[in-house]
Amino acid sequence: MTPVNPHSSSAARYRWRRFRLIAGSREQGYRRAEKRVADSSFVWIGRKPPAWLEKALPPEKIDGLLGQEVTSLVFDAHDGFDADAFAIAVGLVTGGGQFLLLTPPLTQWQASGSRFLRRLAGLLEKSAPYTCLSDVLPAEEDHAIATAEQVKIIEALRHVVHGHRKRPLVVVADRGRGKSAAFGMAAATVLAEGGRTVLVTAPRRKATLALFRHAALALPEVQEHKGLLEQGDSQMQFVAPDELLRTLPACDLLLVDEAAGIPVPMLEKLLLHYRRIAFSTTVHGYEGSGKGFDLRFSRVLDRHRPQWKKLLMHEPVRWAADDPLEKFTFRALLLDAEPAVIAGDVAFDVERVVVEQLHRDELLQNEALLRQLFGLLISAHYRTTPADLQHLIDAQNLHLWVGWLDECPVGAMLVADEGPLPQGLHEPVMNGKRRPADHLLPLTLATRCGCPEVLDLHCERVVRIAVHPALQQRGIGSRLLQVLRDSAPDRSVDLLGSSFGATPELVRFWRRNGFDPVRLGYRREASSGAHSVLVLQGLSSAAQSVQAASREGFEDRFPLQLAEVFASLAPGLVKVLMRGPDGRGPRLSQADLVSLRTFSDGGREYLDCVGALYRLALCQLADGTNDTEILIFKLLQKRSWQDVASAMGLSGKKAVVTRLRQHVALFLAS
Repeated sequence: MTPVNPHSSSAARYRWRRFRLIAGSREQGYRRAEKRVADSSFVWIGRKPPAWLEKALPPEKIDGLLGQEVTSLVFDAHDGFDADAFAIAVGLVTGGGQFLLLTPPLTQWQASGSRFLRRLAGLLEKSAPYTCLSDVLPAEEDHAIATAEQVKIIEALRHVVHGHRKRPLVVVADRGRGKSAAFGMAAATVLAEGGRTVLVTAPRRKATLALFRHAALALPEVQEHKGLLEQGDSQMQFVAPDELLRTLPACDLLLVDEAAGIPVPMLEKLLLHYRRIAFSTTVHGYEGSGKGFDLRFSRVLDRHRPQWKKLLMHEPVRWAADDPLEKFTFRALLLDAEPAVIAGDVAFDVERVVVEQLHRDELLQNEALLRQLFGLLISAHYRTTPADLQHLIDAQNLHLWVGWLDECPVGAMLVADEGPLPQGLHEPVMNGKRRPADHLLPLTLATRCGCPEVLDLHCERVVRIAVHPALQQRGIGSRLLQVLRDSAPDRSVDLLGSSFGATPELVRFWRRNGFDPVRLGYRREASSGAHSVLVLQGLSSAAQSVQAASREGFEDRFPLQLAEVFASLAPGLVKVLMRGPDGRGPRLSQADLVSLRTFSDGGREYLDCVGALYRLALCQLADGTNDTEILIFKLLQKRSWQDVASAMGLSGKKAVVTRLRQHVALFLAS
């Protein structure tokens, strides 16, 4: 049979994916699925394989299939519906293939306590299974045919390589639009020139399989290895993001695939180092909506590379337009949710924003409101995943607060109810033998900050705050927190807190609203690339004592931790974390002042005055003194003289010591 060109309109009907719902008992579902996949190669996603199947792939391991394509897939939801795994599974099935969804009787889901499953059952009832007109599948080699949109991407990437430097390209598309294929074809044209090096990075190597496959298809004599293509004296190699930033190898072009899965701070460093670079990201995908990422990274690009270029891809390549499976998935998981439309010239006064707690049953009765609120969450956080929708609708201890401007939702806040814990759990928790779920705030304060009395308190933890993109920096986030705080006595709440990826801007926001930072996580979060900071605000007298003790402990530990685990922490973040709540730090003794004066005059060496210099650093950071980077680098983070010189753009140790003496002299003069 002559292969069908998957990009021709006459072939579109062959590339719809068949979406079949098999609802009923587990045994019935397994028998019906067996008949449908008996004559095909298929993947079974589920926890309990049927008797006739040797093994199934658990939902939590489905990311191992990323970069692959399958023609038949069974998603078994009898043991629970994993929204993230479902989103990944849908993208694996290629045009003309079939997707079987196995569920219990929908009446069972409709009668369950899960709002998410009740909504999903209603959507499935309205989505009649779609019958594909043909089982003809496109031939594999036809996937190398470039669409018109891919041709534009390939040409744009040639300009990145051969045109002016510092003009990065950003390609944005939904899954299945062929952006990775376009990057692969473009990379092949670069490698074919000879003597070229192309580097590829992504959240995981498997995410780049399609990129490497399409590059190999376009090269006549390519040598393929794991994460490496060699064409004559040219090569293309995958390098993990952290390794790339550590080694910064030279290349003619850096391709960043699935950029929304890499923290923006890491992308910013790559952008500043590599002069010829291109990014691709999925707008509505399994690893989180790229919408929030797009908003944040666009600001970074505007600041550093104002001549960057953005290209959008709309037409699907791996399946036909209006694919019923894709349409259902977008609707069920709200992958394309957007905030409410607000006129750009709206007259805004934060006092007009009315904040109230919204019962989540209302979300099931108002699909438009659910889409608007989830769209707010997507726009505010670049790693919002389908599982976040499940959590929003179903989490037992979660409360939803909404800020309304007239009848339009312009702010949303998710708040988790935590503690108090039963008395019988206190000792096992403190001994590390028990860690009850959904109690992050009291458990961290008790076991990590040394405040066991918090286990008796009623805590609320702010999980996320989202503000409409058109109205940010207008005080809406602070108003949400104000109403939460003012109404807390009605709910008998003792303590408010939050945990988030620390940036100077975010820490300042929480401090302005009365929250103290009390702990910084030792490892960077995979989602944000930042250390997680815990902030508190005590409301009752007992909680205020916990806040004061936790803050005092942090002030004691953090300066010493800087040299141990936070030696690479940005000075701007160190400053805002170490600033004292009252703006005043420890006082210097008369002996310290004498030592500092002698040092500034050149009469004593650095090591002879290191104690006084260390205490000066604590004082100046506590009171918010500017230009303290040199004190942070050398006295607190204990970096080498050469590292300090490099960070400050100085020639070496002698220049650093001179700058340090000048800093001390300015302090004494003031």
